[in-house]
Amino acid sequence: MSIEKDKISEFYNNYEVINFRDPEDLKSKQVIMKKQMEELVNVVLPNLVKLGEHNSEMPVGMMLTTLISDNYIKEDKFISVQKNLKEMKEIADLLNLNKRLVGILSALVP
Repeated sequence: MSIEKDKISEFYNNYEVINFRDPEDLKSKQVIMKKQMEELVNVVLPNLVKLGEHNSEMPVGMMLTTLISDNYIKEDKFISVQKNLKEMKEIADLLNLNKRLVGILSALVP
């Protein structure tokens, strides 16, 4: 089970926060944003599904917080990523995000 946690935590630890309200920051980090969105779809989601197979009763949020309690991610980094993902979800229509990515964001950040 730690392989899945390793992969998810790698996403969180390497995540670069993007200021979606700043057009210059958004423009300068387009490549980073695209890479991070692809990682959400291709890395985070499949590994969350695998983690869920071991404990289908545990909500996604609780699975993610175990990454902190098991020392995979520092709490402040986790919070900053979650806030940024929530902001991305809130402006998904403006960013023209695909429905699958919006679904993943909805699962990660209620």
